[in-house]
Amino acid sequence: MVEYQIDNIAVPARVGQSEVRGEIGGRMEKFFNCRVRFAEARETVYREAESAFLNPADDASGVVGLWQGEFWGKWMISAVGVCEYFQDADLREFIRTGAMRLLELQREDGYIGSYRDPLNVLPADTVASQALMGWPCNWNWNIWCRKYTLWGLLEAYRLLEDERILTGAARFADQLIDMLHSHGIDIAATGTFCGLPSCSILKPMLMLYRYTAERRYLDFALEIAAVWERPGAPCPGLIGNALSGRPLAEWYDDPKWAKAYEMMSCLEGLLELYRVTGEPRYFNAVDGIRELLRNFEYNELFSVGFNDQFYGCAGNLNAITEPCDVIHWMRLNYELFLLTGELKYMDDFEAAFYNAFLAGVYRDGSWGARGVRSSGRHFTVHEQAGFRYNHCCVNNMPRGFINMVQAAVMGESGGIRVNLYIDGSYQVPVGDGTACVDISGDYLGSGEVLLQVAAPRGLQLRLRIPGRCAGVEVACRGIVRRAAGGTWCEVELPAGPQTLRLRFEHQVEIRCVSAPAAFPDQEAVAVSRWCCRFSKTGSLPVDRMQTGEKYLLVRGPLLLARSKFIGSTEDEMFHSGSLAGRADRCQLEEVSPFTDSLAEFEAEFSSGEQARLRTRVCDFASAGNADLADCNFFSIFF
Repeated sequence: MVEYQIDNIAVPARVGQSEVRGEIGGRMEKFFNCRVRFAEARETVYREAESAFLNPADDASGVVGLWQGEFWGKWMISAVGVCEYFQDADLREFIRTGAMRLLELQREDGYIGSYRDPLNVLPADTVASQALMGWPCNWNWNIWCRKYTLWGLLEAYRLLEDERILTGAARFADQLIDMLHSHGIDIAATGTFCGLPSCSILKPMLMLYRYTAERRYLDFALEIAAVWERPGAPCPGLIGNALSGRPLAEWYDDPKWAKAYEMMSCLEGLLELYRVTGEPRYFNAVDGIRELLRNFEYNELFSVGFNDQFYGCAGNLNAITEPCDVIHWMRLNYELFLLTGELKYMDDFEAAFYNAFLAGVYRDGSWGARGVRSSGRHFTVHEQAGFRYNHCCVNNMPRGFINMVQAAVMGESGGIRVNLYIDGSYQVPVGDGTACVDISGDYLGSGEVLLQVAAPRGLQLRLRIPGRCAGVEVACRGIVRRAAGGTWCEVELPAGPQTLRLRFEHQVEIRCVSAPAAFPDQEAVAVSRWCCRFSKTGSLPVDRMQTGEKYLLVRGPLLLARSKFIGSTEDEMFHSGSLAGRADRCQLEEVSPFTDSLAEFEAEFSSGEQARLRTRVCDFASAGNADLADCNFFSIFF
């Protein structure tokens, strides 16, 4: 294994020695079982994903290229994480069998793919696709699919340490590199969206380099990075524009180039290149773009983007975010936190996880959203690229849960960081030993949390106090201390079992947002992308878009909402107008939930001595997390 030039300052919790409990643990286990572990998941979901290589059809139209080939790799990456979490021996052998079955399909030159023609990597002809699809589509996802196949194989190798899998993965990568070089094809000119999907193969290429120490994989990764700092910063210009201070939507004439999920996948690869080479401009570029996203693309659901693209979305009243975008926004902040330990990254990870991510994971565990909306119902799609049981966002969702486990508690030089207060037991490396942190309580409700720490030696415990928290009281060994929000509370612990009691004071914020009084242009991005008129299912009529002045309610990390799950009526959610008058405060009283919510409250908005509104609310993630036919089911607006 090639060593990093730049090491992480924190070490994630050991997935296979950790257990998440409570409502979140229940949702996580249900989703893992339905999508990965149970027989139907293996024999229906997985087999369909595998069929993309048995009967390649992504280029069957002869014009537009599809993406059936991505699903096997996504399922495999998720399955490896799930296998580690449960220490599931049967799943482990299923993964081995699956990897070997795929390698049996490898051609003599090393190619494995869902495109019959390996050389079909250039964007589709838009004139021909106009006639075929009714719009000038340039889709070609060939190398994007190979990226996930390579990554899936490498994850299987990491789990199994079977050299046959690594050898097959290397032959697969070699074929791609040799093909592009021998035909003089610039990888940035392949695929779609200015080459972003294709170039995101950067991350697994670097994984392969570290496993094999073969310089050609690092050289190929450097070729990709060089694309983003060419003179004059031609699109996408990720490195050249990163520190410009300009919103991504203004970098080039057509903002549709900025595909959110795929771009953030490239940023994850750039951070890996920084670790491998030690070159600071790669880190600076990623951190610079992250700040631009935070400033100009951060939406009301604590994610980034507007239905999978960066349009300058901050402040949009009607928000919609793709779960793949949420997951990769979480991953981007997670990776930056590993490198820096800066609290702001974990604040954004937490908010994205509790809100937009969990809102997209449907409560029955069998499916998830394609777009998480701010009101009405979420955007659900049951068929994608000709498949019924696989979906890009749904296949990615286990990775979001696994990232949460890794992020909750981390080891570091001389101590432990507790980052998330999610019920569970987490084991982390500390020096040459292991420490266990058990978390229980009611973090989202009363704010009371019990930590039980067992370590083989004395250590420093760092507790993240979220920026959306007024402060916390920490009681340990008879001493009570107070820490402000947005800081680390540091506690020196001796060896042996220790108990800490925390009481968080979550801030309550009433936020005023507004939108035009009407949407005269029915085809405007704000309308078509939110209503999802391009889809046969999951769309909403334009009159469900909110207009005028509205209020949002946020408590700690939670965006709150009203929902038919908790008894809210359509009239109070959609027809009673905005909150009367400018309420200056809201009192929240925690109540027992009507349904499977993370938290429910009775809310009273008031101004001075006058009550403006009394209503029941729940966490946004639980307000509409189902495949709903009802277009008026939930709303975050007051």
